[in-house]
Amino acid sequence: MGKGVITAVERQARSKQRYNVFIDGELAFAVHEDVLIKHRLLKGESVDAGRLEEVLLDEERQSAYVKVLRWLGARHRTEKEIKAYLRRHKYEPAVVEEVLTRVRHQGYIDDERFSRTLAEERLKSHGKGKRWIRQELLHKGVDRSIVQETLADIDEEAEFRSAADIARKRWKSAAGKGDPRDVRRRLAAYLARRGYSPEIVQRAVRFVTSESDSDTWDDDAGEWSW
Repeated sequence: MGKGVITAVERQARSKQRYNVFIDGELAFAVHEDVLIKHRLLKGESVDAGRLEEVLLDEERQSAYVKVLRWLGARHRTEKEIKAYLRRHKYEPAVVEEVLTRVRHQGYIDDERFSRTLAEERLKSHGKGKRWIRQELLHKGVDRSIVQETLADIDEEAEFRSAADIARKRWKSAAGKGDPRDVRRRLAAYLARRGYSPEIVQRAVRFVTSESDSDTWDDDAGEWSW
């Protein structure tokens, strides 16, 4: 376009923070209220191609920012997840990086906090061990150094209690159903799949079966092959 004049600015009926901007009597574009104010898009203002390009770029940035905030409303996300989300919605790389910087500075993303929160939730509410937590955090793009710090902060006794709680429930439902050795093997394998270390698995299984009179515990290494 050459140079035009804003002839009207109208608030959208369905979105109170968005405005339709008319140039020379025709609808030219729609922008968020923040972009409207930033660029002083008022009736009677002139708009050339250069100014329009700046307005539309800022509108793309604002659109990406608002989309991320809405998405973050559901739960915490890592920086990698947010980047992938914006790329799926076809935002330009420069816009993605600017939005990441903005939400990072505003405290909406914090991979250290995310890592600690997820670890605590997985351990206490989901019955998952350190190995599972490690893999999930790495999969979500958390830096390895942050993952290591998070895992180092998990108390071994807390992890044992988590494993024991899971083991107790499984043992009560499975005890008496088949050979006790097979039940123990299945219980150990189940805990291992949930990310508990061999040491924690053995300790948890010993603990929940210690009151059983049905069989004595066998320390043979083959008992712990999974």
